[in-house]
This record gives sequence, C-alpha cells and structure tokens, in this order.
Amino acid sequence: MGTALKKSCSTARYNGDGRLPIEDLYRAFSVLEEAGWVREEIVVSKRERDGVPLEFPIVSFRTIGKGSAVWILSGIHGEEPAGPNALAEGVDYIKKLGQETSVVLIPMCNPLGYMSNWRYLNAKTWTEGCEVHSVGDSGHVLPDLNNPMVPRAPKALSPESGALVKHVLRLAKDYPPVMSIDLHEDDLINEGYVYSQGSRNTIAMKIIDILAAKGVAIKMQGQTRFHERITNGIVSSTGDGSIDELLASERVIVGGKFVGGPHASVAIVVETPARAMSLAKRKDAHLEIIKNLNSFLRMET
Repeated sequence: MGTALKKSCSTARYNGDGRLPIEDLYRAFSVLEEAGWVREEIVVSKRERDGVPLEFPIVSFRTIGKGSAVWILSGIHGEEPAGPNALAEGVDYIKKLGQETSVVLIPMCNPLGYMSNWRYLNAKTWTEGCEVHSVGDSGHVLPDLNNPMVPRAPKALSPESGALVKHVLRLAKDYPPVMSIDLHEDDLINEGYVYSQGSRNTIAMKIIDILAAKGVAIKMQGQTRFHERITNGIVSSTGDGSIDELLASERVIVGGKFVGGPHASVAIVVETPARAMSLAKRKDAHLEIIKNLNSFLRMET
C-alpha cells in the first residue's frame, strides 16, 4: 500500500456519521494496484488535529493504457464522506471500466479532512472573512477573471493543492480527460444539484435523473448558496478556481507562460445534501453514478 499510514489517537478521528475508517478506504482502493493499475503518491498531507500530528498520503490510480480517459475525483472536502465511501464500495465497477477505457482515479483528495471531519486543510468549516485552503485550489494556474494574462493567485495556497494541480496537469498530457466526475456534498443545503463545465450537459441531465431516482431532492431552479444560477438542476459554472475548472480549462498559466489545459469535454461536480439524508442513502446515490460511468462515456462518444 505504499507509504505506511500513520497511527493517530481516537480523539483526532471522526466517525459520528458511520463513515468507513480511513484505513479501510486505502485498503479498498489498493485492489486497483493489485489489478495492475499504477498507484502514485501525489503528496503526503501533514497537519495537526486536536494537538495530534497526522500524515496520510494523497494517492492516485490510473490504468496502464493511456489515451482519452475518464477522471474520477472525490473527497476534496473532509466533511463529505459519501463519495469516498461509494468509490470504495464500487471499486469493482471502476476496475471493470478500466478494462474498456483509460481511467484516472483520485479517490480521497483530502485524507486528513476525511478522518477528522475538517472541510479544509486549515479550517474545520467555512467562516466569512477567513482565508480557507481547499486541496482543490487551482487559482495559481488559472487565468485571472479580470486580467487573463496573469494567474488568479501568485502561488499555490498549500503544498497539497500545489502538488495536486501539478499531478493533474502532468497526467492530463497522457490521459486527456474526455469526462471528469467529482463527487461532492454540502451540509448546508436541503436539495442537491450538479455543476457542469465544458461543452456538453447531457451527462449532467442524466445524473440529475439518477439522483432523483435515488431519493435525492433536487433544486431545479433558483440559486446555489453561492448565488450561482440553477437551471433544471444544473449550474453552468466557471470561475470558481477549483480543480474542476482546471480540468475543463483549455489554457492555463504555468511558469508565467500559457500552456494547454486538460480541456475536458465535460467536468461534472455532484452535490448531495449531506444533512438532509443519511450517509447510507447519499452513498447509495453516489454509487449509482459510479455504476453508470460506462453509459456516460457512451454518451460522449
């Protein structure tokens, strides 16, 4: 399993919602390496929780076969466990998908957040006026919205986000994303919705149908809590500085120069209402999305 997982005292761990222990997740994903996939350690995330020093690796898995790929991400925010738990349960579906197409999987982008229920790398929750660091921050390579000749941020906000962005840009050269799916949640909403960036919305529409069939209430119209417009359950969002915007970007800025971005045809972010449903039901909804990845791919070809 690569880097040894560091032990931590129970006071630094969170299991109040029934999420799997973090070691169980690593163990589940190791099945892919055993099946011949390439496992790569992106960076070792090191922080302190409740006075306890912790470190866990952020890892990716990819098929040996290169080419146009399905990208799957999850666990960007630590208090959103449904995605990583669904991926662990659905790892055989992902392995089967890898027999038919190239796949890149980054299943637990924020392991320290997952095990301690901290949303961000430097903060447990979002607080207005405070700078929070997400492992998915990509502003240091994304063109500024007002002056596109410079990046939005002068440097990566954390070692984790810097390493993740570098990893994505490198792999995207050999595994250009035809489709990316990022499994998220939100404990401040009662209805789910889907973000869709890129040129096609057909997959987003299908995911809305899957979520609704699994009992997830969908916010069909109105605004997100970030004042983004929702139309038919879908937010056509750009400019949020996320790893998903990066995956959809045609151009990025690296070392002061413009280079080609991953430019996914579609980059989807799934948002399920974490407080409105049990983890078991949310996980089941995310798992159904995983089971349908192959059918989504056929929709894009």
